[in-house]
Amino acid sequence: MRPVKTFVATMALAAVSLVTTPAIAQTSQSGTVIVIDSERVVAQSQAGRSMSTQLQAIATQMQGEIQPEQTAVQAEQQRLQTATRNQTPQQIQANTQLSQQIEAFNRRVETLRTRQMTLARDLEHTRGQALQTFNTQITPVLNELLTARGAAVVLDASVASRFTPNVDATADLIARLDQRVRTISVTRQAAPAQQQQQGQQQRR
Repeated sequence: MRPVKTFVATMALAAVSLVTTPAIAQTSQSGTVIVIDSERVVAQSQAGRSMSTQLQAIATQMQGEIQPEQTAVQAEQQRLQTATRNQTPQQIQANTQLSQQIEAFNRRVETLRTRQMTLARDLEHTRGQALQTFNTQITPVLNELLTARGAAVVLDASVASRFTPNVDATADLIARLDQRVRTISVTRQAAPAQQQQQGQQQRR
């Protein structure tokens, strides 16, 4: 019998990374550069915190949906481990009732894992949609910041090996964003069927 991984471990809910790189990759003909720490924008802006809070709530909701079955499977696993302790594979196989229980348990585990992966892909898809919305909201504000700073190039701090503090416009962007966008609406999404099928194929 294989151990059952928890839904939290499968989905890594405690570490939802939100990086807005697509919006922060704009260039033009001038050479003036500003640097934006996209992780700070998400972590400190009102819109970013709104998005993160809603994503965590959706993840918690998903965990609550699967927790009862997960707990039941873990209890059944412990029961079967106790029942088969000190028995050889031949003895277990000879016990028809016990063998059937183990087969039923293995099918239950596979069903649970399929559900875990489905929810994991749903959460990832929801996260991706939320980031697209966030990037759409941040782009006009970022363009205004470029104009105000007389800059033509925006680099994300993650790709800038070193820079002087005067080109770091992160705080300015957060302040402007807070004035314009304070919330991001996040709706739970189901991953497209094709994405779900690809995930199932990868498991095989």
